This record gives sequence, structure tokens and C-alpha cells, in this order.
Amino acid sequence: LDRCADTLIGSVLSPGLSGGEMKRTAVAVELISSPSLIFLDEPTSGLDSHNAFELVKILRGLAEAGCTIVCTIHQPSSEVFDLFHRVMLLRYGQMVYNGPVEGVAEHFAAHGHHCKPNYNPADFAMTTVQRITDEEAQPLIQTVQSVVKEGSEIEGVSSAASGMWDSNPAPFVTQFRHLVKREFYQVLRDEMTLMSRFGMAIVLSVIIGLIFMGAGDEWGDARTSGDVEKEVNNHWGALVFISINTMFLSAEPLLLVFPLERPVFIREYITGTYGTSAYFLAKTMIDVPVAFFEQLVGLIAVYFLVDYQGDFFLHVLALTLLAIVSGSTALLLGASTTRAETAVNLVPAIYVPQILFAGFFITSDAIPVFMRWIQWGCFLKYGVALSTIVEFSEKNLPDNNTAASDVVATLVHDSSINRDHWWIYTLIMLAAFVGIRSIAAFVLAKKARDFE
Repeated sequence: LDRCADTLIGSVLSPGLSGGEMKRTAVAVELISSPSLIFLDEPTSGLDSHNAFELVKILRGLAEAGCTIVCTIHQPSSEVFDLFHRVMLLRYGQMVYNGPVEGVAEHFAAHGHHCKPNYNPADFAMTTVQRITDEEAQPLIQTVQSVVKEGSEIEGVSSAASGMWDSNPAPFVTQFRHLVKREFYQVLRDEMTLMSRFGMAIVLSVIIGLIFMGAGDEWGDARTSGDVEKEVNNHWGALVFISINTMFLSAEPLLLVFPLERPVFIREYITGTYGTSAYFLAKTMIDVPVAFFEQLVGLIAVYFLVDYQGDFFLHVLALTLLAIVSGSTALLLGASTTRAETAVNLVPAIYVPQILFAGFFITSDAIPVFMRWIQWGCFLKYGVALSTIVEFSEKNLPDNNTAASDVVATLVHDSSINRDHWWIYTLIMLAAFVGIRSIAAFVLAKKARDFE
């Protein structure tokens, strides 16, 4: 595989490895954790005779080193067939031979089926078992049954099978290092997704910025209370829509991560290639920087159009916190469902209440008492609270406009925001990020263990 080390695996729609290279890659992946037993389903299919021989030769070397190799084989050449230690031939689910490769021709000859000189015994055996009648096959089957009693152990297999899931996983640091590298390359190589994420963030931010153009500076010059209230609401509306935009854009690309990656994760988790903690930490190490730069690029497009008054990088950090919590919620949603369609259909049930209970369109006091508690579980509320504190801090309010200060104070109060509690909001967002990701890791690990 050295020659194709820098080639993408590929898919039906994108070019990549050839069929033979993909087959060899699948075998190589199973060898990473040094398992005690490997079962391969036709590992030589799609390979030419030379590569098939080299692959089986490597498998034989592993077998001689103590690893039990069990595989089905499709039309092996004579040299490939000769590499196997034992062979089991089946006819409609019944064994017609089970023993050393060297004894195939002798076994069939003992029952009147002679293999010609210089003839591939594998081809001969397969052709014979398909041509003979049920009556002619009975002597072959009965001979095997007399040697291998029903329910008895096959030599060399039973001891390995008892520990077939035992593996030698790499240390956590090694797992983490390689998974981070894989996630990094996966993000870079998926250029279409990366460009769409950043492109959508820029386009939507520009649209919001054009709609709310100059809203961040006009209210300071308004004199009447009515004008001040209108301009402050416009200013705050820009903050709210940027936050809602961030919430949905951050959830969308991560929603289908697990439904699409689950088959690969389950296979590699069961074989002991890596653990859930290393897998999730590696994803987090890549997701957080991507979320930060996505908010950085998106905010550049809207910050100067709206004419924000708050610190630029504090705004970026507040939106990044909102983005990683929203993305983590999408990961949990994807990990909890088995189908991508189900995850997509559940999005409104999770994200629409964020908007309803965050206090944007109805004050917290106006929400029915028995439902009011839901607002404290809405991460969007805390994200907007942080952005509001950054934008409407006292140093950003006009000194010569008392009406503006009063309207802002009323807005902050009605939204249940306390400027002194910015660190509490930050801790809540960080705790939600860690907690939601931990639950997602637990759910995914449980689903993987169900396949063991």
C-alpha cells in the first residue's frame, strides 16, 4: 500500500483507491490492533494473482507468529492454495473435507474422484463438489463426520476463538495522536463541506449585516425615548439573529457525523483499535478550532456592517461557546439515533424551543409558570446573554444619553441578564459542552457494545 499511501479512499461519487487497494486497506485496518483471531471474507477478491499471493503470504506469516487466520477464499491459484495450513470444503452447508491442504487430492481419490497431474487441487475440489450428485457426495460427507464428531473442537481454532475479541490496543496517547491526525486530514480533504461551512457563514452574516446596517451606532444619537427604544431593539435584534444563525450553522454539519461514521466507528471500536474517550477528544480538538475560525470569519463580515460597539474578540469567544455547545447537542442527537433521517426530523424539537424560551420574543415573566423553568436549560439564552454583556457594557453606552442607558437597562432586566454573572454564564456553557459530549460518548459506546 506504500504507493497509494497519499490517495483518498474514495467512494461511488469520488475517485480514490482501486478495488484491490481498497480490499488490502480493509485487511490492513484489521491488523492494527494485533488481534488473536482474524476472520476474512474472500480477501483476495479483486486482486491479481501476484497481489493475491503476496497478501496470503503475509497472512501466513501472521498465522505462524501466533495469530489464527480464518478466511473464505475465492478461486485460489495453486500457489495461493498451497500457503494455507488447513482447508474446509463445504457442499450445501455440509463438510466434504476438513484437513491439511496436502490431503485434498488424496481424500477425493479415496472415493473415486481423481485429480489429474499438474492440476490445481482447489479448482478440482470445487468443480467436483458441484458436479457430483447427492448420493455421490454422501461418502465424502460421512468420512468427514467420522473424523470430526458433531460439536467437537477444531484443532487450533477453539483456543483462539475464546479470546477472539481480545486485542492489544495502543496506549491512549498514541490513539489520541493518530485520531487527531486523521480528523485533521479528514476536515482538510473534505473541501466541499469546509467551503460550504465558511461560505454559508459569510453569506448569511453579510445578509444580516446589510439588514441591520449601522444599527450599532444610530441609537446613541437618538433623543426621544421612542427613537431610543426602537434603535436599541434594532441593535439587540442584530445580536439575536447572529446568535440564532450561529446555533443552526454549527449544528448542521455535525448532525450527521455519527449516523454516517457509525459503521466505521463500531467496527474499529469492537476490534480494539481505539476507545471512545480518545475518539471524542480527537474530534473535540478539531471541532473547537474549526468553530472558532468559522465565527471569526463570519463576525468580520457583520461586525463592521452593523457597527458593533463591543470588543471584537470577546464577541468571537461568546459565539464560539454557543457554536460548540450547539454542535455538541447535534452530536448527541446523531449518536442517539440509528438513521440520519430520524436525526434530521428531531432537529426542530431540540432547537426551536431554544428560541421560544430564550426570552427574545416574550419576556421570561410572561411565560407560564409551569413552563418557565425550561429557559434555564436553553444554551441559546446564555449565548445571547454573553453577547449582550459584551455589546451593552457600561463603557459602550453614550455618556450624554440618559434615555439610552435606561432603555438598555430595561432590556437587560427583562431578558433576565445580570452583567456581573458573565462568568456564571461562561461556566454554564463550558459545563454544557463537556456534559453533552460526555453523554454522546457514552451513548455511542453503548450502541457499539450492543454489537459485540
